[in-house]
Amino acid sequence: MIEIYKDNPNAPEGLTWATYDTEILKIKQLYGVVGLYEITLKVNPYYRAHICYGIDEVVINTSGELISYKHLKIYP
Repeated sequence: MIEIYKDNPNAPEGLTWATYDTEILKIKQLYGVVGLYEITLKVNPYYRAHICYGIDEVVINTSGELISYKHLKIYP
């Protein structure tokens, strides 16, 4: 979450998301049977005692690298 919100001065410290509240939107195979996969997730970032901060769409690969992200909604 640090990378995703690094340019947002209003983002609260300790922002994270819960795996139990993550929705898998798409899985894309990149290089054949033994290759990497890209996984598109819909996540709900929160801080402190699960105070919701918004909704994001995040694309990662199976190596754990962040490919892209998009803020769908940020709560005031």
